[in-house]
Amino acid sequence: MNKIETFQEIMQENRIPLAAITAGPDLHYLTGLDFHVSERPAILLLASSGQPHLVHPELENEKVKGCKYSLASFPYGEAKDTWASVCAQALGGLDVEKTKIGVVSTQMRYLEMELLHHALPELHFVSIDTALQRMRMQKGVDEIANIRKAIEIAEQAFNETLHIIEPGRTEKEIAAALVLNLFRSGSDPELPFSPIVASGVHSADPHAVPTERIIKSGDLVVIDWGASHDHYISDLTRTVSVGNPTEEFEKIAAIVKEANAAGREKAKEHVLCSDVDTAVRSVIAAAGYGDYFTHRTGHGIGLEPHEAPYLAADYQRALQIGNVFTIEPGIYLPKRGGVRIEDNIVITEQGAETLSSLPRELFVIE
Repeated sequence: MNKIETFQEIMQENRIPLAAITAGPDLHYLTGLDFHVSERPAILLLASSGQPHLVHPELENEKVKGCKYSLASFPYGEAKDTWASVCAQALGGLDVEKTKIGVVSTQMRYLEMELLHHALPELHFVSIDTALQRMRMQKGVDEIANIRKAIEIAEQAFNETLHIIEPGRTEKEIAAALVLNLFRSGSDPELPFSPIVASGVHSADPHAVPTERIIKSGDLVVIDWGASHDHYISDLTRTVSVGNPTEEFEKIAAIVKEANAAGREKAKEHVLCSDVDTAVRSVIAAAGYGDYFTHRTGHGIGLEPHEAPYLAADYQRALQIGNVFTIEPGIYLPKRGGVRIEDNIVITEQGAETLSSLPRELFVIE
């Protein structure tokens, strides 16, 4: 059974007669097709049984012909006033009740919703986020192999970049070198996200953006980066100390490392994601730094850098075999500095396997 057929079974279970999947990771996951998210819509219309219909630009005809699944193709030209009628044709050809249509809330744009509504004004839009997440969380052997390769590429690039981290460099210089090393190490051209290189006081900002700040002796430098391999991604963080760290920086680095280990030890099949978050957070809180761990413990990775499952206090789902996710505790001291250690984990029958292998201690640059 292919992914489309599996998803159609889930649609039947959830009484979703019709779904619309737009350009992006979900469309790639179901069909293997890649369309740029642009002003030209691409919509996979999927009934709960039967052949899917694909609305797409004419310029993508050859790409669609190469799809490994049988799709009914509904191409449109550059004249925008024809797009709604093509959508109507594609919808009309589906033998299914057309009053309710499932969409992914984080992917569906107003552009596509308006076209579908114009074609069938009676359509009622509902979320199919959970249904698709249910499939995508269960990574297969090939998916995990691609993530392993993305981790290998990312770790090689990081090791190459360590050589140029020194006082006098800017955050942007380090980030640029890291990006170049990611490509040299074999990453796909589209990185999962722009690397974070945050030094000194900036390292206390979990989502800092690289700036022209010059790295100085005594700085902590948080580096959060990832690679892509055949569309699957890695997401790692390590912290560098430029020169010997202060006593407090050394202390919080040891606490974060302990919290990271506690999370990796707690994670296994049937354990609640929230319980993994608690295990990690408890270590940091017990050391007196609970107020300085300001984000969730982790998130799923795969085709996207943030996807289900989420390791957070309010996420009560149990981990299952095939789940791949991050564990990334941090301590962030405002106006001083921060430490984060992020690893990538997969749940197996034996427990939790840590896929990333870089040391978790501070990388001290003499």
